[in-house]
Amino acid sequence: MQAVVECITDDAPPPVELRIAWQCNRWNTLPESGGLYEQDYRTLLLMTATSNIYNAVTRMQNLKGKRIHELTEAERKVIRVLVDNKILFHA
Repeated sequence: MQAVVECITDDAPPPVELRIAWQCNRWNTLPESGGLYEQDYRTLLLMTATSNIYNAVTRMQNLKGKRIHELTEAERKVIRVLVDNKILFHA
């Protein structure tokens, strides 16, 4: 989670799972050959988590003023987890 936030806030390189997720989305494919059940569960889980974190934090940063209330409930939950774990908005 920390690495995903750092790639947004500190211009750090994105984690491998996020780069894989972007490529899979770009090419509309899975990371490994074969069907969904032949994929590595951990890789799919990390790709989904990193994508969700990246999308929620990026969207939050792009919403200005009162538009922040346009975050979806799922995005709010992601942000809350990051704040509660002192990954986002920590001193």
